[in-house]
Amino acid sequence: MILSPSSSSSVARLIVCERSGQWSIGLRNELAETGVRVWECRSLLEAWEALGQTPAAFVIAEAARENLEDLLRRMAWFSRDYPQGRFAVVAQRSMARFEWILREAGAVHFLTSPRRLTPLAGLVVRHLANVPLPPQTMVERIWASLPWSPRGT
Repeated sequence: MILSPSSSSSVARLIVCERSGQWSIGLRNELAETGVRVWECRSLLEAWEALGQTPAAFVIAEAARENLEDLLRRMAWFSRDYPQGRFAVVAQRSMARFEWILREAGAVHFLTSPRRLTPLAGLVVRHLANVPLPPQTMVERIWASLPWSPRGT
C-alpha cells in the first residue's frame, strides 16, 4: 500500500512524457488511491515547459531510439537546473541496454515493464510528499491553519 502524499504535492507534479499512453494508464491505476495526478505530454519539449512551471516535479520520460540523444542531453543538465526535481526513464525492452547510461545521466529509476510500476509509483509518492511548501506570509499561514476555507473561495 502506498501512502498518500501531503498537501505539498500541489507544489510539484508528476509529468509523464511518452508517445503511446501505456505508461500513463498504468501509473494512473497504480496511483489511484494516492491522489497523485498524472500530467501527460508527448514530447520532451512539452515536458520541459511543464517542468519550468513546477521545477520540483517528478518527470518520467520514455526513452526511444528517436529521442535518446535529446533525452541524454536534457538529463545532463537536469540536476543542475532542477535540483528539487527527480527524473525516471521508462522504455521498451529493446532499450534495456541503455539502462546504465541513463542512470549515470541521472535517472533515479529505469523500467521496461508496465507490470512493474509499483516501485516507481512509490518513488513518485515519496518525492511529491517531501517537496517543501513555498514560503508563505504570516496571513497565508494563519488562513491555512483555520478549520474553514479562506474568504472568497
